[in-house]
Amino acid sequence: MLTEFEFLMWCEKNNIAKKSQEYINNNIRFAQPARRVGGGSGSTSGRYPSHKMGVTIQWESGKVEGPAVLMLENDEDVLEYYDQPNKIKLEYMDHNGRNRGTLYTPDFFVIRTNGAGWEEWKPNDNMLKISKEQKWKFRQNDDGSWSCPPGEHFAQEKGLSFRVCTTELINWNLHRNYVFLDDYLRRIKKLEVKKEVIDEIKQIVFQDPGITLKDLIDLSLDRKFCADDIYTSIVKNLLYVNLNNAALAEPETVKVFLHKEHAVMFMNLIKSGEQLAKPNLICFEVGSEISWDNSIWKLINIGHTKVSMVSDLGTYNEIPRELFEHLIAENRIIGQTAQQSLENDPIIDIITQASDADYEVANYRMKHVENYLRNGSKEYKNSKEPNLRKVRDWVSKYKEAKELFGYGYVGLLPKNKDKGNRTERFNSSVLELMNWYIEEEYENMVQKNKSVVYGAFKNVCDEKGYISPSLATFCKHIDERPIDEQTGKRQGKRAKYQKTTFYWELERTTPRHGDFPFNICHLDHTELDIELVCSRTGKNLGKPYLSLMVDAFSRRVIAFYLSFDPPSYRSCLMVFRDCVRRYNRLPQQIVVDNGPEFHSVYFETFLAMYEREPKRRPPAEPRYGSILERLFGTTNTRFILNLKGNTKIMKNVRQVTKSVNPKSNAVWDLPNLCVSLEEFFFELYDTIEHPALDQTPREAFVKGLFYSGERRSLHIQNDKTFEILTLPSTARGEATIQQSGVKINYIYYWSNEFISIHHQKKKVKVRYDPFNIAIAYVYLNKRWIQCVSQYYSIFQNMSERELNFITSEMRKSNKNKSRNYTLNAQRIAKFISQIEGNEKFQVLKAKQDEMRKAFRIFYKNEQGKPEVSECHNLQPYEDKDISISGMDSDNYQDDNEVFDVYGEF
Repeated sequence: MLTEFEFLMWCEKNNIAKKSQEYINNNIRFAQPARRVGGGSGSTSGRYPSHKMGVTIQWESGKVEGPAVLMLENDEDVLEYYDQPNKIKLEYMDHNGRNRGTLYTPDFFVIRTNGAGWEEWKPNDNMLKISKEQKWKFRQNDDGSWSCPPGEHFAQEKGLSFRVCTTELINWNLHRNYVFLDDYLRRIKKLEVKKEVIDEIKQIVFQDPGITLKDLIDLSLDRKFCADDIYTSIVKNLLYVNLNNAALAEPETVKVFLHKEHAVMFMNLIKSGEQLAKPNLICFEVGSEISWDNSIWKLINIGHTKVSMVSDLGTYNEIPRELFEHLIAENRIIGQTAQQSLENDPIIDIITQASDADYEVANYRMKHVENYLRNGSKEYKNSKEPNLRKVRDWVSKYKEAKELFGYGYVGLLPKNKDKGNRTERFNSSVLELMNWYIEEEYENMVQKNKSVVYGAFKNVCDEKGYISPSLATFCKHIDERPIDEQTGKRQGKRAKYQKTTFYWELERTTPRHGDFPFNICHLDHTELDIELVCSRTGKNLGKPYLSLMVDAFSRRVIAFYLSFDPPSYRSCLMVFRDCVRRYNRLPQQIVVDNGPEFHSVYFETFLAMYEREPKRRPPAEPRYGSILERLFGTTNTRFILNLKGNTKIMKNVRQVTKSVNPKSNAVWDLPNLCVSLEEFFFELYDTIEHPALDQTPREAFVKGLFYSGERRSLHIQNDKTFEILTLPSTARGEATIQQSGVKINYIYYWSNEFISIHHQKKKVKVRYDPFNIAIAYVYLNKRWIQCVSQYYSIFQNMSERELNFITSEMRKSNKNKSRNYTLNAQRIAKFISQIEGNEKFQVLKAKQDEMRKAFRIFYKNEQGKPEVSECHNLQPYEDKDISISGMDSDNYQDDNEVFDVYGEF
């Protein structure tokens, strides 16, 4: 961001008036965003941790504003940019000629080197529709660009600008490369490449100019450098790659040079050495489509000197004809393939719709047509079947089809399917009335039966003297209407979603499942279909929740957390801790739903701290998280439902008796299930070929890391500091050091380092352990200090959930006793002894104890592989290994079919 002095210098350079300077400072630079964005229907939303701005930037469209943020972040001309700036007033004249005004929040306010102003980003494909709906707001200019006259009028009064930007301005190859290099660009000043390493890379590129990125990375196996060194060299301009034209995620298509001049020299050398142009046949006429630079272009004009064309994204281009022919010779412009040309070929439709009987008739006619064309009409003058008139008719149709389609055979196919009366039997009034009854009476939330609606329709027809259609015809018209819209009107949007045809995105706007490991990961929770018991008492504790994070690129499980607690910020933070424990790294983008735990201040603060980007799926559209949802299904059906105590039988609850009730047959406890899930995810699922990858998740993950770089500069040390940073804080994030220590959640915590400073009333950052409220941490003198509670022996190993339960019970018991009743550590400690016999508290305490055991197994084991140390006292299966072998032997088979992975959208 600009300092105050730099901002004043910028204002002076661009002649920004004093009044406008104050407006920018008060309403934009030092103001909070006007609103908190949320993704609309079918659109993701998120927050980008901007390194340039030092804050998170909101966006509410993964195809428009999200890419725009990344382009602004990496544009050297952009000095500052702010999301959702304060509202501005747009004044306009409505269709009745009256002056109107409305408050409007633009997407961004951008300060560039030579000016500043508001920017509104819109999808290029929808601008015509938007401009028709809001004629007063948007207008298309003569050059095809868009403007907002009311916005421009407001901006001009401030000496600023108002731009309407469309996705046409985004270079999707460049955007994709910015995503790929984001980790390197954030640390560009800290990254270093050793001289001997860069010299070795440059020597290879010098000897083989234009070497592909894949070949260069492959050579690193026997050299001193690695993929990280190559990407670091690219972002620091030590090597040259044209980021506008090739995607780094496809290394086989990327050419590497020493510098830009080296690339130009190499291309000129190739051109000068070419003797013969390579043949490249294209349809060189108006309306033809060509492929150029991975885009589809349509020829709209072919002149003597220039060729005009428009891309599939609406971009207009005009190039000299000589250059156009040169690009064809170089195979950089390619014509439609045979497959593409067949897609709209009418011959294919005619032949496909013909039956076997039609082919038989056409073959018979073809034989006589060939005979007629070869020998003339002599043989048919006295012939009765076929007679001369028929044969001449066939020959005429043959010649006509040959001239029209190029294939005369098509004209000989019979057209019996086109025979018959095609006119509508009912007049327009009847059809309009029928459509009205279908739309208004059938397609509504009442969900009337078809026959009931038909009866009402028929009565009205009889009253008006119309001949009514039959019930079958009425039902046929209902079935011909769009099923998704019909379902939505009758059963709501969630039911409509199930009927909606899924949109397979094949455009270049974003890689569907990421370009490399840790690029996009999905995080969510589910309740497992199994009853668990206490490892100490054997009492039933209910069903656990599984929190899972999966890498979208490799489909590999990155981290998981098993708990009795419902999904919360604690579950998310524990998943992140497990991820760092395994890989010393966090995902670049984390896709989540709109659950409250993902809107938690702890969740968002943690990701912002490590510059990771949350992306929220649209509400009620689980297909956006299909990778994770399918893995939940695989885990349940292929593992959990093969364990004793699974709740599959509870789907038919009326058939359940005491002998088969899962609560009575439960034998698994939480620690042992954790160990078995570890083996399932990382030894079985991880090593079985995934149908979407044609390789195992582990192989895809390792290969992806090799070509995308291990990115060691991003590695997070799994130490005490990181553990503290995964802990929650208070609502304000800080507390005051007093004579009794710092107060957190009714409890005072003390450290001997407070002795000399407690009288200063100093405010410090604090964090507490949600699984052990006897301990808290204070940030003092640039380090984290551990503090203990004044009632350490009582609160030791007590969790935050237990404390919440106790304080809730205390409030209930003292609700009507005293208005001045306050909670403190002394009263809580005293109340604990009174509540020991509470059955609900005992169950909660048993669950928390089980979770602490599982925590010690996984997160306190430095070797990485979990070990069971104190979970062997469960009698029903103490003779079995604590592993997948704990599954029912009748249901378990050690083959790939058992662990087939669910398909994905």
